[in-house]
Amino acid sequence: MKINYLIIVVSSVLFLGCGGDSADDPKEISEQPQSEQLPEPQPDLKLKINDISNGYYESLYDAGGKELKIDKDQVLLMQDALIKELNTNLSEEQQAQFKELKSDFLDVKQSSDVEKVLFQNVLLDGMISNLKPQLKDKYFPSFRLFRHHTHRLFPIPRLTDYQWILDLLKQRSLLDHLVLIPPLETDDYIKTCRENNVPIPPAWGSDLWIHQGTATIDFLDSDRTEVYAYKNPTVPGACMALPRWVVNDTTGAEYIQFLGIICQSKTTGKACFWDNISNETGTRITGGDDLAFNLTDIQNGNTLAEDCTDCHRGKNVFLIHPGTAIDISADHDIDPNVRYQPVSSQGWTNPPAYAERGDGACAGCHEIGELSFNYCNVLLKNAANQTMPSSADPANWVGDGTFYGTHIQAMIEERCPE
Repeated sequence: MKINYLIIVVSSVLFLGCGGDSADDPKEISEQPQSEQLPEPQPDLKLKINDISNGYYESLYDAGGKELKIDKDQVLLMQDALIKELNTNLSEEQQAQFKELKSDFLDVKQSSDVEKVLFQNVLLDGMISNLKPQLKDKYFPSFRLFRHHTHRLFPIPRLTDYQWILDLLKQRSLLDHLVLIPPLETDDYIKTCRENNVPIPPAWGSDLWIHQGTATIDFLDSDRTEVYAYKNPTVPGACMALPRWVVNDTTGAEYIQFLGIICQSKTTGKACFWDNISNETGTRITGGDDLAFNLTDIQNGNTLAEDCTDCHRGKNVFLIHPGTAIDISADHDIDPNVRYQPVSSQGWTNPPAYAERGDGACAGCHEIGELSFNYCNVLLKNAANQTMPSSADPANWVGDGTFYGTHIQAMIEERCPE
C-alpha cells in the first residue's frame, strides 16, 4: 500500500490582532499623531529559499559552505519571493489557478502567522509539483530543507487546531501537499526494509537496545553522546543508535536532543534510517532517561528533509571511530557482503568512492566516500583534525606536503572548501 506522506509546516499560535479603540469617528482619527497612522515597516528580504544548498542536523548552508540563519520574520517574505519566482515558470492557466487558491485562503478568515506559513508551504509544494522535471529538481531540495526548518520556528502540538484550513485544502484538492503522517496499521518504509533483509530495531526505550558506552569523539559537539546497538537474532546485520545529550541553558537540565537510528543488512547491504523527528508535528521528540517512542512515531528515509547519505557513505553505512565506543564491530556485523545502499524513496544514493580502500594515504585503511559538502566538512575535516590516522597524531586538515597532507590537499582542491 502506498502511503501519501503529508509534510506539515507549523507555527506557534501568533494571531494578528487589532488593538485600541474603534476609529470610526473621523474626529478621533484626525487627533491621532500622523506617525501612528502609517503602516509598520516590513523587514527586508535577507535570504531566498533557493540560496539553501545543504542541511545537517538542523543547520542550513549555502553552496559555498556559509551557515545560514533564518529569522521568524523572514519566513513569509521568503515564501512570497519564491511564489513570485515560480510563477514565471508556470503557464498562464496555472498562474491563474494558484492565484485563485491564494485568494480563496485570504477570503475565508483573518489568518494567524501559523496558518499563513502552513498554507503558503502547501501552495509552494503544489507549484513546484507542476514544474517541468528539471526545474522541480532545482527548486524542491532547497524548499524541502526550508520547510523542515519552519517546523522548528513555528511548532504546534496538534494539526486539528487548524481544522478550517484542512477543510479548505481538501475542498481545493491541495491536501496531498500538506505533511501529516496519520497513525497506520502498517508502515511501508519498515515493510520495505524487511523485504531487503534489514534488521528492524525495537522501539526506543526497549531493553533490547544494549548500551555500548559513551563516545569520546562527537563531531556534532554534543555535551554527551551515548552509543547503543541492537542485534536481531534472525536477521544478519546491525543497528546503532546515538542519543546526543545537551544541557538546557536556562534550567541546567540535561536532555536528549538528537537521536538517529541506522540499521544495515549483512546480506544485501541495504541500510534504513530514522531520526527523532515527530511525524505529527515535524519537531524533535526529546526527553531524558525515560524518553520512549515507536519507529512509526518518527521520520525515516522516505520522509526526512535532510539527506543522511551526504555523510553516511562508503563501504558500510556506519561512521566508525576505531577504538571508541562507536566501534561495535567486535560484537556486531557491520561489514556487509556488498557495498551498502540506502533505502529511501527520495533518491538517496551511496555514490562510487572518491578513493577505494588500499589506494594509499588516507585510503590506506578505509574507503574515502564521494566528496560532498557535508562529507568534507562534518566528517573528513573533523577526522583529520581529531582522530585520523590516530587521536595521538592527527593528520590535520591543512593540505601540506606530508604523506597524508598531499591526499588531503587533493580533496580540498577537488571539492572540499577550506
